[in-house]
Amino acid sequence: MAFQKKLKILLLPLLLMVSSRFNAQNSNTLTYYLETAQQTNPDLQDLQNKISITAIDSVKMRRDYGFKVNGIADASYSPQIKNWGYDGNSTVNGNNLALLGRVSRDFVSKKNYQAKLYSFSLTVQQLLNQKNLSALTLKKAITEQYLLAYENQEQTKIDQEIIHIFQQEDLVLKTLTQKSVFRQTDYLTFKVTQQQNELLQKQHLADFQNNFGVLQYLSGNNEKVVTDLESPDFNYNIESDFKESVYAQTFRTDSLKLVNDIQLINYDYQPKISVFADGGYSSALIQTPYKNFGISAGLSLTVPIYDGHKRELSLEQKKIELDTRKNYNVFYQKQYEQRKSQIKDQILRYKEMVRLATTQMKYAKTLIEANLKQLPTGDIKMVDFILAITNYTALKSGLLQYKMQVLRLENQYENIIIQ
Repeated sequence: MAFQKKLKILLLPLLLMVSSRFNAQNSNTLTYYLETAQQTNPDLQDLQNKISITAIDSVKMRRDYGFKVNGIADASYSPQIKNWGYDGNSTVNGNNLALLGRVSRDFVSKKNYQAKLYSFSLTVQQLLNQKNLSALTLKKAITEQYLLAYENQEQTKIDQEIIHIFQQEDLVLKTLTQKSVFRQTDYLTFKVTQQQNELLQKQHLADFQNNFGVLQYLSGNNEKVVTDLESPDFNYNIESDFKESVYAQTFRTDSLKLVNDIQLINYDYQPKISVFADGGYSSALIQTPYKNFGISAGLSLTVPIYDGHKRELSLEQKKIELDTRKNYNVFYQKQYEQRKSQIKDQILRYKEMVRLATTQMKYAKTLIEANLKQLPTGDIKMVDFILAITNYTALKSGLLQYKMQVLRLENQYENIIIQ
């Protein structure tokens, strides 16, 4: 046992180092930023707190229909002047003193009580639906910002590849120009194009750093060191169903809440019964006040008779709200299915563009490689060489944009939000 304890102590720092390194390695993934955003977002925390508050309200409601114990103290003096004043056994001499303990309880039907409890459960579910929708909106926003930063990052890599080609050939072209293989103007054109690409890389790098900072801001992350973001992956192949969406769940919960509200309105017009019992001291301080200790019990019955037709009006309001929710559900389902179909068609089109651009880029790269072989002998014009690089750059940047658009559409498909 002592050996095992020592072994654990020796291995603990190593495990902490491995864990720390593992977390650091995972801090450049989309999953990391989504989890961080959900943990730090105040709106989600606020909704979670409201859920806890509603759960407490449910417990408080249960207590309302339990036994309640109150202490009652009442001392009064009611004078009579020339036979003017209160009348009654308890105020014959104008004095009254009461010190009582009272136990009371309100009774409702079992169905009424269950409907009241169910109302709190539905309110909790409504808050959960609202939280899920807020989380979905947050997830989509964080993902879009992540994709924007990732696109800037990949564009800087393309810029670096092009600049590397220019840097490799710079010394060769300078030597060939000195040997009059190329004209001075050709070399100057080459240098201007090289510097333009270097400037463009700095611009793209600045865009990446800016969007990386916005990503930290939106996700509530304090990461200041710019890291290389990993390519995100989406569950596009998983078919989304409207019945499982947050919108369908919201409709079901809201509809159940309205139906339950209708039941509660009807239950509110049922007779109400309350019972009470008290014991203590109550005296008018007339004769033998020391004997005025006692107990009493009572029952209260309330029967609604007329309320100006408020019940019918309240029921009509709830039925109108229920009909409105049904109309919204039909509308949202149509929009959801249309949006899903549109996104799938767009993804197919952009994937085809990715395929074509990939093929074209292979030819463009082959052309550059051929030009690089001809460059030392001067068998190619400088303008043709620069044009080949420009075309390759445009194709590779275009390919990146097509791939990013596919990722954005897959994000929209995975997180369909109906405005």
